[in-house]
Formats: sequence, C-alpha cells, structure tokens
Amino acid sequence: MNGRVEQLKGERFFEQDNDVFVNREVESFSTCLHTHDFVEICIVGEGSGYHYLEEQVLSVKRGDVFLIPIGTAHVFRPSSPKHDKMLVVYNCIFRTTILKDWKHYFGEQSGISDIIFNPEKSSARWLHFQDKHDRFLTMFQDMHWEYLNRNKGYEIMLITLLIQILTLMRRFEMTYGALPSPKSQLDDIVDFIKNNHSKNITVQTVADYFYMSSSHFQRLFKKSTSLTFTQYLQNVRIQKCCDLLKSTDISIHEIANHVGYQDMKFFHALFRKKTGVTPKQYRKNFQETEDGEISVG
Repeated sequence: MNGRVEQLKGERFFEQDNDVFVNREVESFSTCLHTHDFVEICIVGEGSGYHYLEEQVLSVKRGDVFLIPIGTAHVFRPSSPKHDKMLVVYNCIFRTTILKDWKHYFGEQSGISDIIFNPEKSSARWLHFQDKHDRFLTMFQDMHWEYLNRNKGYEIMLITLLIQILTLMRRFEMTYGALPSPKSQLDDIVDFIKNNHSKNITVQTVADYFYMSSSHFQRLFKKSTSLTFTQYLQNVRIQKCCDLLKSTDISIHEIANHVGYQDMKFFHALFRKKTGVTPKQYRKNFQETEDGEISVG
C-alpha cells in the first residue's frame, strides 16, 4: 500500500436534499487509503480480509461493524486478489446535521456521541463492534434495498434505519463496550515468519505475501514490534537453535542449516552476540544444569 491518502468529499456521494448514502462494495486493491468529511458506518457482510485504520491493520470477517468519524484514514482490503477470496462491505455515510434533533438519545458523554459530533476531542479514532446475530447486517441490507429502490418515503426510511443502527450501537457500547482490536495482520505476519524462518525469506518476500509495499511493511513492523524484520527473524532463528541445542544431539552445523544459516562463521558470531556464549558452550551449560538438577533429586 502506498502512502497516498485521498480526501473524499460528501458532495461526491450525497444527492440534493438527501444526506445519507448507502452502498454494497466488493472490496479490491485499487481503492486508496482515504479520509472523509462525513461519518461512516460499515459492516463486513461477506468474506474476510483486512481493515487498515490509521496505523493499525485489523483482520475482519462477517459481522465486524465500524463507526468511522470525520478525519480518520482507512480502507478495506480482501485477504487475496483471488476471486474466491471476496470481501463485501456495506457502507452507510451521512452528514452529522441530519442527527441534530436526535443527538441527546446517544448520550452526552458516550463514545458514540463523541465520535460523531466531537471527533477531535474523542479518545478513540473509531469504534468497533461484533454483530454475532446479524442484527446490524439485517438493518444494513434493508437500508441498501431502500436506497436502491427509491420507493416513496425512502429518505425517511433511511434516517429511521440509521437511528436504529446508532441506537443499537449505543446499547452495545453500554453493555459490552467497544471491542478491542481483533487479531491483527501483524499476528498473521508473525505466524508467517515463525512458520518459514528456515527458508530464505526477506522483507520483500513477506511484503509480497501480504500484498504490501516493502516500505509500508517495514514501517508497520517496526512500529508494532520495535524491531526491524531482520532483528526479529534473527531472534526467532536463534531461539529455535537454543531449543534444538537443549532438546537434541543434532550437530551444531546441522542446527545452523536447519534454521536457515549456511555461513557458519556468521552463525557463530550472531549466536554469541545474541546469547553471550558459543553454541557449543550453550549446550554444555544446559547439560551441566540438567545433570546438576538430576543429582540433587
């Protein structure tokens, strides 16, 4: 993902005398990270993928609902460009002026109210809820149907459904609170590195696998772990070496090759830098400790 952030204006979506817009979007990799001058509520209706929100990347699936205020940068991405890996999102965007007569129903000090009416003062940059019983999804689908069919009075129906959705959000907030971040893409990246640490993986390898630019991947990884990719990979490999030195009689040369190191001089220098001892001394120290514990018992 590149660093460009598009600014979307409501005038591009809203029609005259109707400050609500609803659509059903099959997400792709072509949409830019964007902010907007309107409030957005969105729900994942089908599939799974990732939601980029400011500097975070969240794994999402059917039922994940988000309230996105004015000024928060975000974009959805499917988990893969393959056609069998779709991510379908329903979006409802609106201008805050349509809620001026309903503001008091959402609570003066609530997260819902702050996000909508005072985003600059809100401690949260968005709110996230999980719709486990399709209550939100049903209302979104009704809104989408009303918006597409334009039957008489559809504008009132849209506002009524929007107020219902926000009221249900307020109930969720009061009962459960907004959800903490679900499993993030970083968790998937860490799992990928751990599962492939013995292979010749690079920054570009991992970035390509997760459909990111190498620069974005490196920024995300360093911000989230305080380590560079190389530092993290080395830590994973050396930890695996330590485990094998303690639990097997495999030669040190074989262990180094097993975790992805062919250059033994580099391997010995790195192992000593990370642990303070050579691989041979590490194994000897562990065996002496084990023998000591057995003799005492």
